[in-house]
Amino acid sequence: MKIHCFIIDDEPGARFFLRNLLEKMPEEVEILGEASGLLEAGPLLKSLKPNLVFLDLEMVNSHGFDLFEGDERLPFEVVITSAHSNQALEAFRFGVADYLVKPLTTPLLIRAIMRVRKILAPLENSKVVTFHTQEGMQAIPSFKIVRFEADRNYSWVHGTFGKSICISKNLGFYEPQLENCGFFRVHHSHLISIFQIQKINRSEGTVLMTDGHLVPISREKKKRLLELVEQKKSE
Repeated sequence: MKIHCFIIDDEPGARFFLRNLLEKMPEEVEILGEASGLLEAGPLLKSLKPNLVFLDLEMVNSHGFDLFEGDERLPFEVVITSAHSNQALEAFRFGVADYLVKPLTTPLLIRAIMRVRKILAPLENSKVVTFHTQEGMQAIPSFKIVRFEADRNYSWVHGTFGKSICISKNLGFYEPQLENCGFFRVHHSHLISIFQIQKINRSEGTVLMTDGHLVPISREKKKRLLELVEQKKSE
């Protein structure tokens, strides 16, 4: 997956230096454009639709944190590039992917790009899944689904889309549909998203999901789960 990025920095020399480093990684990133401030960047971000923005903080007529004004989540990831380290804590509270202190280096950029890649992976492999419930049809992007749980002749779908929903289809119906979206059936009663794993306890044979639920792992599925997790880490 090539990451499409945009650079916001009021110093022409800093933009040139960052662009030069990124252009040495053509397989990793594509530079869509650059701007000297948030006012100039606004319409460009809407039209170019990058999935990563490199953002300076202390700029003439604006501060980088102004980008996070409003309640809506930004449609791209942000990596801060600052000459000062004292605003890192506040930056991570805004949910930035990484905070890089100038002067920038290739190893620092590679680290940041790897972090962004892991964040974007569920989106890249996502598909819209349609569920028929008692309330009607509901379409949910797979990256918002944490896990499926079997309940007799029904199944429960849990995720970040709101209230969990009950469906009349069994896990076997969705397993082949979602295999390429990072889902794996770790137990006859549980189909989970590998991207939503928080921690694997090998000795107890359980996996902690991002929704706080502890899911059992069948003995025969443990090895394959670990292989898939390692595979996702290396992608």
